[in-house]
Amino acid sequence: MYGVTVPTALLADTPGAPGTIASVEEGQPAPFSGTLFSVPAAAKLLLDLKYNKESCNIEIDREKGVLGAQLQLKIDMCNASFESLQFKHTQLMQIKNDQIDFLDDQMISKSWYQSGEFWFALGLVGGVLVTIGAGYALGQVD
Repeated sequence: MYGVTVPTALLADTPGAPGTIASVEEGQPAPFSGTLFSVPAAAKLLLDLKYNKESCNIEIDREKGVLGAQLQLKIDMCNASFESLQFKHTQLMQIKNDQIDFLDDQMISKSWYQSGEFWFALGLVGGVLVTIGAGYALGQVD
């Protein structure tokens, strides 16, 4: 039966070959001290190490994707909130400016000749004067 040894750093006694892998047959002395694995166990260990790295990378990529999606959601929500607040601010400023313009128009007094009251009074006085003038003229005719 063939075996593969995987020495640990503390148990490796061979000065010239640290981390050496050697095949030995049953009954044959091992060339160095360490842990002896059978070929299937060593193959399983190597495959596990290889696939553990790949599965770890897959898990890391998945976690990165999840975190990226969560952060993108937060960014999108912040952008939506910002845009709605900006729209609200713009609308409030427009309402405020319209109110200021309205109040300015109400505060500025019109010229005396532009007011409706002036023309009403002028028409009333004019009508009275025309009536008096007509009455006087009729009184002079007799």
